[in-house]
Amino acid sequence: MAINATNDRMSEGFADHRDETRTQVQRLEDVFAALDRPAERREAPILDALEAERSTLESVIEDDDLLDMAYMNAGMMTERIEMTAYEGLTSMAGQLDYDDEVRKPLESNYDEEQSAYRELSAMETASDMKSLWDRLTLS
Repeated sequence: MAINATNDRMSEGFADHRDETRTQVQRLEDVFAALDRPAERREAPILDALEAERSTLESVIEDDDLLDMAYMNAGMMTERIEMTAYEGLTSMAGQLDYDDEVRKPLESNYDEEQSAYRELSAMETASDMKSLWDRLTLS
């Protein structure tokens, strides 16, 4: 989405978050190491479904501004799912009395996901997105 978004602010935000995601993966690997467990790749059907939906929308939406809105919505849905996952993991880590070596990286990842969500949410009311809504809802 970073490459395809025509809104510069959104494109840069997606690119920056892609870099954050790499750091988040490293934190998760560190958590697994702290637990003396191997990190393993897992299926993520809900995220796969969001990716399939994004691909479908790209193939049918011809208006760049409307496609940017679809990207924004897809990003917000993804961030909400990731925030929920980190909330659950952090809660479990607390209930299991894991130390900060486990909890802090999960909290950091949650904070970054929440920040990304807030940025996308702020774009929803930004003037360039508002102009799209105005254009689409003309009487």
